[in-house]
Amino acid sequence: MSQKRIMFSPVTRLSGLLSVEVVVDGSRVMEANAGGTMFRGFELIMRGRSINDAVYMTQRICGICSLAHGAVSSYLLDDLYDHQISENAQYLRNIMLAADILQNHIRHFYFFSLPDYVRMPAQPPFEGQELADARLSSQDNQRMVNNYFRSVVASQECHQMLALFGGKAPHQHSFVHGGVAVAPSADKIIQARALINNVRQFVKESLIVDTELLSKAYSDYYNIGRTPDRLLSFGMFRFGDKNQYPLWRSGVLEGGRLSSPQFMLISEEVSSSWYVRAGGQDLPDPHKQGAYTFIKSVQYRGQPFEMGPLARMLINGFYRGGTSTMDRIYARSLEAFLIAELLREWLQRLVPGPPPIRQKNNPVKERATAATDVMRGALLHSARVTEGQVAEYNIITPTAWNFSPKGSAGQRGPAESALAGAIIPGPGLLNTVLGRIIRAFDPCINCGTHVLRAKGSEES
Repeated sequence: MSQKRIMFSPVTRLSGLLSVEVVVDGSRVMEANAGGTMFRGFELIMRGRSINDAVYMTQRICGICSLAHGAVSSYLLDDLYDHQISENAQYLRNIMLAADILQNHIRHFYFFSLPDYVRMPAQPPFEGQELADARLSSQDNQRMVNNYFRSVVASQECHQMLALFGGKAPHQHSFVHGGVAVAPSADKIIQARALINNVRQFVKESLIVDTELLSKAYSDYYNIGRTPDRLLSFGMFRFGDKNQYPLWRSGVLEGGRLSSPQFMLISEEVSSSWYVRAGGQDLPDPHKQGAYTFIKSVQYRGQPFEMGPLARMLINGFYRGGTSTMDRIYARSLEAFLIAELLREWLQRLVPGPPPIRQKNNPVKERATAATDVMRGALLHSARVTEGQVAEYNIITPTAWNFSPKGSAGQRGPAESALAGAIIPGPGLLNTVLGRIIRAFDPCINCGTHVLRAKGSEES
């Protein structure tokens, strides 16, 4: 049969602008190009600013998971200043990060993923839903519709927890270098405990049960959207006075073998990206021949690696499964349950008192790199500082890893690998299958890419 080139654009129900072009031969996807079509340039925006601005500025990369950037930039500044972080500050920091991750996981399952599998009511905002592959019984379908609306409250309660200690959500302002700037009063702790009890009950009785029902009805998706056995995590939920002990371990899992990640083995290239390298930096070039995305190709030891809850669950031994579409969905829901349990434990250990923060006045280093896992996977910030001002700032996000374009050797990134080779089981199901595969990665293209002015100049 003759091959067809099909553009799936825009991919909806995700953060940012994503277009996917596939080559289909009969019922098989032969090739896929996933293109992030925005340029934001926060690395350029950071240059010349005080390094202390990083915590606030980088959170504006995205309003979906902004605390992720605030957390990593705080760890970066802790290293530059050689701070010592108190135990109470670490509990507070991890409570805020966990609450933000939890709201993200709840929203991803119900808001982003569920309409791919569940018949929603014929009313706004669901009018015109095209569900070509509905398999749930009417009872299970209605259960998930009801939980869709209940999830709004559960997700909101997670943000309330974050706002109690972070001042607001998104773009909190208390998780800063040196500790936390908001006092964990007894009243706030009591409120947070009540909120996590509500959210934990929803996760246990609704999210986990709905995930089980979905995975059984669509069990064939355990064989769809598979990626190569290459997974990476920087670890998550840091403790220790130097942020040196992640509660969930870091790791590089390849071919069943586990090793520790090393920053020096991470590289970025732009052979398929709309950038040109000049003067030691990457400048946007939206007319570059042969390129199809503003996302750079990120590699570890010259190979693309997958990030996210699935990688964390497998590396830490919390989940045993494959690297398919349904594995990604199931692992994220499992992680949500584990995080809800941790939040209850940490809130019991948190001690009421003054703001646990100690900041030094001057950096003691000129270079630092900080990394941790966040909602969608491994996030890294690195900086070079001159007299307290940013000379260089670099950010590598989970979506940049997962939606990396082809490298110079032609190797596909995880999302493109998951799409290529997929079998379309019937007529009219192409967009259905592609959408389910893509959304299981929980892409945030705001983080992966950046924004141009109308005339094509860099935003600053």
